[in-house]
Amino acid sequence: MKTLASITHKKYLIPLITGALILALAPQFSSLSTVNLLTRIFILAVYGMSYDILRGYTGFINLGHALFFGSGAYIAGILLSNLGNTLGVVLLATVVTVVFSSLCAYLMGKISLRGKGGVLTATMITMALGEIVRNVAERWRNVTNGADGLTFRIPDLFRDRVMFYYLAFIFLILMALVLKRFINSPTGKVLLAIRENEQRAQFLGYNVERYKLIALQVAGITGGLSGIMFGLFNRFANTDLLNIQQTLNALLYTLVGGTGTLYGAIVGSAVVNVIQNVLLSLRSVHPIFERWLIFFGAMYVLVVLFMPQGILGMWMKYKEDKERKLKGSTPSPEKGN
Repeated sequence: MKTLASITHKKYLIPLITGALILALAPQFSSLSTVNLLTRIFILAVYGMSYDILRGYTGFINLGHALFFGSGAYIAGILLSNLGNTLGVVLLATVVTVVFSSLCAYLMGKISLRGKGGVLTATMITMALGEIVRNVAERWRNVTNGADGLTFRIPDLFRDRVMFYYLAFIFLILMALVLKRFINSPTGKVLLAIRENEQRAQFLGYNVERYKLIALQVAGITGGLSGIMFGLFNRFANTDLLNIQQTLNALLYTLVGGTGTLYGAIVGSAVVNVIQNVLLSLRSVHPIFERWLIFFGAMYVLVVLFMPQGILGMWMKYKEDKERKLKGSTPSPEKGN
């Protein structure tokens, strides 16, 4: 299959630039509801990419990944509520989230990767750790307001929905570039080797646990930053952001878009959120559309059975097969006498 770097080949630059220009101009000819939907897609795409670093590039399944996402929203909300709604406090929340996410990712990795029960045990440990944090947030009512959630004010710069749209768009571009650089780095290449054959990577002398910890910290910090943006967008944080459903949402984004493609999470976020928005708008037609999770469950099964490579993965494979056929049909030059 094509490498991730091939997506940025010259022949893809024009479509990418065109798409970026369309998105940059979208608020000028779109309704406020569309602007809000696109903003949500951008933020959750970053969250999906953070999960793809683990699932797609390391082969590590983390069922407690919502811990980072929800914590980012809560840290921003708690600090803005207690220290004032200024840009300085948002910056402080960013620093605290990076440190907190890095520490949690390190502890999660140390606990789960040291287990002797293999992949299943490690997966269950991550889920248990995520649930512990969710329960702490739910019971620490004097700080988090429990299950009722925390409403907070945000800086004036973020109140304008169009301005926040552009901030979310820039956030998506910057995080995509940073994560792409990470994947293409020597560390990223080692993570791919671990995903393909962990025992071989160990035989070659790589400290597998150390590299998985690095991936977990990068994914955790990215998830935490996306949580801050999501909290600022909604001006609200509650324990739903910490539950396993949020982790499964990130998994669905990567599956639909294409696991191990990074940018597939952007496609997956767009598809899933647009479908969710359509289903919720149909609630007045029939009550079943209120149970939109039923449709997403069906989507999950269909994707796994019939489209395991995801939308972007299938498109990349199609382009690769097409180029292979063209090369095969090209006559080789005749040898000179």
